[in-house]
Amino acid sequence: MAYFKLNPIQRDKYTDMGMINISANLYLEKGDLGYDKYIAEHRVQVPVIPEGGYPGEMKEVETFIVDKVSGEKVQIESIAKEPVDKEDYEKWFESLPRVQQLNPFCNHSIQFEHDVTEEEILWCFEFALGITHRNYLADDLHCQKKDENGKPHSQIVNQPFGYSARRAFYEGMKLIPKEKQSDYMKVEMLKVDKVSARLTEIQEVDFTKVKTIEKYKVK
Repeated sequence: MAYFKLNPIQRDKYTDMGMINISANLYLEKGDLGYDKYIAEHRVQVPVIPEGGYPGEMKEVETFIVDKVSGEKVQIESIAKEPVDKEDYEKWFESLPRVQQLNPFCNHSIQFEHDVTEEEILWCFEFALGITHRNYLADDLHCQKKDENGKPHSQIVNQPFGYSARRAFYEGMKLIPKEKQSDYMKVEMLKVDKVSARLTEIQEVDFTKVKTIEKYKVK
């Protein structure tokens, strides 16, 4: 039976914009439709990285993402590292032993409000799992295939998100003194505080043991 696993929930770029970002990996099991296709595409050989990682010298580099709406580069707050001697790193990497690993057929992220319940989170990922499984069987995870009327053959899960615009909106509100903020602005800024508190609570939840009304395919 197809199932999903929630990834560790962290504070990220969405937290300061009043949202809790949660992602899950989606998997198929033997007997599921498309399992043979899944095995052929997602069973891979991966290196066994020793404790401590690459022993050579590393340097810090700035990292960016590209906003899908504006096309602008947005710097990510975390700093990545890369090897100073890339040739030496490649030789080290190629020398590592390999093991087989079955990767998820898709990773899906959803942003939630601060008052979301544990069951609502599970319900949303259960819904996404069903749609994404059908789209995967149609070789159309990104819903790019259209019929003669220009409509997607499969159901769209992801919706466009203007990250740069939303980020600018919240950063701008922080510059306005509280006594001059409109009621709407105060409510929006309060969401950020509520999201931070709710995030701390959710990080402690074992979603495989949440008491729910319905049953969910979570592991």
